[in-house]
Amino acid sequence: MNSYSLGLAGSWWLVVLIILAAAAFAFYSYRVTVPPVSSGRRSLLLFLRTLAISLLLFVLFEPVLNIVRSTEEPPHLAVLLDNSLSMSFKDAQSDRRESFKSSLNSAKPFDIDESATTLLFSDDIKRVQNFTFDSLKLKGQLSDISKPLNYVLQNAEPDNLRAALLITDGAFNSGNNPLNQAELIGRPLYIIGIGDSTEPRDISVQSIVTNDVAYIETTLPVNVNVKSAGFTEGSITVVLKDNGAKIAEQIISLKTDQQLYTTSFQYIPKQEGIRKLTAEIAPREGEITTKNNAASEFVKVLKTKRQIVLFAGAPSPDVSFIRNEILKEKGAEIQTFIQKQGAEFYEGNPGAGVLKEAELIILIGFPNSASPSNVIQQIAQEAGNGKPVLFVLSQQTDFKKLQPLEAYLPFTTVSSRPQEFLALADVKQDQASNPLLKITGTDGDIAVWNQLPPLFRTETFVKVKPESEVAATIRVNNVPLAEPLIVSRSFQRSKSIALLGYGLYRWKLAGQAADIFKGKTDAPDVLNAFLQNSSRWLTADNDQKTVRIRTNKKLYTSGERVEFIAQVYDAAYTPLDNADVRVKINGGKSPRDIVMQPIGNGRYTANLDGMPEGDYSFTGDARQNSRALGSDNGRFSVGEIALEYQNLRMNVELLRALAERTGGKFYTPAQAAAFKDDLLKSKNFAPRPVTKRNEFALWNLPWLLGAAILAFALEWFLRKRSGLI
Repeated sequence: MNSYSLGLAGSWWLVVLIILAAAAFAFYSYRVTVPPVSSGRRSLLLFLRTLAISLLLFVLFEPVLNIVRSTEEPPHLAVLLDNSLSMSFKDAQSDRRESFKSSLNSAKPFDIDESATTLLFSDDIKRVQNFTFDSLKLKGQLSDISKPLNYVLQNAEPDNLRAALLITDGAFNSGNNPLNQAELIGRPLYIIGIGDSTEPRDISVQSIVTNDVAYIETTLPVNVNVKSAGFTEGSITVVLKDNGAKIAEQIISLKTDQQLYTTSFQYIPKQEGIRKLTAEIAPREGEITTKNNAASEFVKVLKTKRQIVLFAGAPSPDVSFIRNEILKEKGAEIQTFIQKQGAEFYEGNPGAGVLKEAELIILIGFPNSASPSNVIQQIAQEAGNGKPVLFVLSQQTDFKKLQPLEAYLPFTTVSSRPQEFLALADVKQDQASNPLLKITGTDGDIAVWNQLPPLFRTETFVKVKPESEVAATIRVNNVPLAEPLIVSRSFQRSKSIALLGYGLYRWKLAGQAADIFKGKTDAPDVLNAFLQNSSRWLTADNDQKTVRIRTNKKLYTSGERVEFIAQVYDAAYTPLDNADVRVKINGGKSPRDIVMQPIGNGRYTANLDGMPEGDYSFTGDARQNSRALGSDNGRFSVGEIALEYQNLRMNVELLRALAERTGGKFYTPAQAAAFKDDLLKSKNFAPRPVTKRNEFALWNLPWLLGAAILAFALEWFLRKRSGLI
């Protein structure tokens, strides 16, 4: 049903009166003509003038035409089809692919709604037009049921989706819990469950749990989680392999009342690089599939422990205490160079390779007046390359010799005298969240710092750099001074910390040890906490490169697209969009070379399709105007992944809950034919009235003005033809 109305900016009576006045004016103008014309022509002239004036006056009142149309929009159906790999399995009693096809044929969703919204989902969703069963490839590597449900939620109102048919096995392994999403839809979900709801006979490696990074000749725990369903007697052997070579095995005895088992291995890497650890179980007779009998993880093996180099201007208690506390950190290895009376070191002169391999440089009272300049320059060069520095003051520190290093420290020296005095740490409340000062992680940490024994300090005055942060200042005779004690700096990929005091052993001996002697067994070890915090903060992201190249995953299935992602920066860590990024892939029958394409903000991407099964390594480099910017490398594998094989039964509990909570219904493939009748009988699946209102601003239409001008033009033409004055 349609309705029409015409609105004006003024009164209709006024419009009518003005139009009548225009007609009267036209009549008055043509009551007598010179020369006289026929009555027919005079009437035509009178009409044209009245029409032209009336149209102009009508437009001045801004007329608006309102049209209201009421129609009914038919209900629409969303058909959500699981396109993941698990839908192609063969259960003990049925073939899921055939059950899927027969369920679609029985349910006849496209007979109900020819324009049904059809979504295929696995790890992502894909909308298809003119659906046929051949559109289903059933090769998706993940099952995310929440994504198609979210699509229905977002499009229910605009597309009038009144119900959804979901065909799946319910074994979701990615995304959010679909129950949470379904409750928000407000539409019934009719679900056809595919697969066997009973647990099939199967043994699978569920996961490998270990660290991402390991060190040569250092034990790395590797936990392997195994699931056994349908096998309750005997034993299974779990084999651990390193790059395909067997390194250990464990035997698990199966129990009647247990399905999940965990076994532990002690892996000791022998070679550096990215190693592929694989846990395998020999197939047993009667298993539904053997494709989940193995799982893999990649571990990055580093050549040595984390290398720390310590330079000291002379032997001192601080050197011993700091060295011992740093060694308490797992994976840390410290190499010391302590000066003798002259320019020599007790350990011998440091070579350039020592500093190149270091991840952290510690300076304690170094340099002094006798420190060799070439060593100072080597340290400055490595600091310029991004090596972090921890600087600890001493009475013998020579600030003139320190000048080459000041560019990488958080301060510049204003003046210095070796006169020493005692100073207490003064930490303000606004530093409670400073990671360097964390002891217990509570507000009480500030009080602990402010109660520490005093340190020694020389009359050294420094200027803190603008990008630096003062963590603690000093108090002398309990009077707060603005002079810094602990300062940190993070700027352009360079990090440093300066502790402008010495006698740190006092925090240990006169602080923690004294408290323990008094019976406070829980006295905090501030020195250990500070040094551990400083070491972690300084070396965090220390492996950050100007060129980073990786694949979006480490493990792919056969035929899956391999995506390479790169990030390229200059020395100031500014993204570069005009670099030439190339990757060489080794593995398979022959090497492959690819050129990555920029996508903005220093990011590059490239894709590879059709990679055969196998292990691959890659090296990539970036150049700009023939200048090398950096390189990166990595590994990935193409083969069967076990994730879709981890849960082989239909999750009937989830599917029934989805149907019940949304007011829908659950079907087995044998019951799928009932779907059509149930949906058509549903009160929810009904047309909705749609009212559309359209407004047309007639005063803004050019043809009204054109009609008025045409009427005036015709009048003028006829007057000229008639010779009227």
